[in-house]
Amino acid sequence: MAEEPAGTIRLDRILILTLAVLLLLALVYIVVDLVAGLGKGRTPEEPPLAETVDSPMPPTQTQSLPPTEAPLMPTAEVEATPTPHRLELAPSPTPFEITDEQDPRAILDLTNPDHFDYFEDPDAWFDYDSAGFAAYRVENGRLIGVDYDPANLGVYWSYNSVQSGNVYAEITAINGDCIAKDAVGLVIRLDPEQTPSGYALEISCDGAWRFLSYRPGGKPTAILIDWSPTDVIRTGPFAQNRLGLWGYMGKFHFFINGFHVGEFFDPNYTHSYGYFAAYVRASQTYDLQAEFDDFAFWHIQFIP
Repeated sequence: MAEEPAGTIRLDRILILTLAVLLLLALVYIVVDLVAGLGKGRTPEEPPLAETVDSPMPPTQTQSLPPTEAPLMPTAEVEATPTPHRLELAPSPTPFEITDEQDPRAILDLTNPDHFDYFEDPDAWFDYDSAGFAAYRVENGRLIGVDYDPANLGVYWSYNSVQSGNVYAEITAINGDCIAKDAVGLVIRLDPEQTPSGYALEISCDGAWRFLSYRPGGKPTAILIDWSPTDVIRTGPFAQNRLGLWGYMGKFHFFINGFHVGEFFDPNYTHSYGYFAAYVRASQTYDLQAEFDDFAFWHIQFIP
C-alpha cells in the first residue's frame, strides 16, 4: 500500500475532533437550556381536581397521626362517705338588715318571730270557692287566691286562725298574670264576725301601694293613703314582693321588700286586736291568681 501523506492524516483527525467537540457543546447547551427553562416558569401538567371530601382538617394542613394512648392504670376504689343524719329544722324568714336606728322594727328580734306560717297546714287558713267571686286554698306550701270578676268591686280574702294586738306582720306575695292596678294585700286587726274589717297594705302590679281601712257594717272602705308609686316594688306578672305592716295602737308603718315606704296615724282607730288576712284583688284581669308564702308576725310590747 502506498503511504498517505502526513499532512492529510492530520487534517482528517482535526476535522473529526472538531465535529466531536461541536456535538458535545451542542448536547451541553440543550441540557443547560432544558434545566433553565424548567426553572423559569415551565410548569408540569397539573393533575385533575379530586372530588372534595369533608375533612375535619383543612386540605393544606398535614393531618397528624393519633397520639398513642397511655396504658390504663388500675384505679383504687374510693369508699363513699356516708351522708350524716341531721335533724330537719323548720325554716324561718330571713330578717332584713336594719341600718337605721329610727326604724321602728329595731326594737324587734326579727330573727325569731312570735309566729310563723309556711302554709303547710291547709286548715290554718279559711278556704272556699265561690263561683263568680273568689277562691282560696292552701296547696304545695302556699296560699293560692283567685279573684274571678274584676267588675265586682268587693274584696274577698282568706284569714287565719291566730290573732295579735300591737303587731308587726310580714308576708311574701307573688303576682299572677296581672296588669295595672291588679293588686295583692295584707290585712291586720281583722274581726271575722264583722267582715270586712281591719287595716290593709295593698300593692299593685304596676308598682304603687296604698293603705286602706275596711269598715264593718256596710260602711265604705276608707282610703287612708291613696296609690303611691315607689321603685322598691317589683312590678309585672309573677313578681315577688315582701309586705310588712306595723300597727301600734293608731300608728302604722309600711314596709315593702325591707324598705320603709310610709307611715300613718289614725286617731279614730277603735281596737288594736284581731286576725290576719291576705287577698288578691283584680281591677282588670278575670280569674286573677296570686300566691302567698312565709307569713310571720312579731308582738310589739305595750309602752305605757
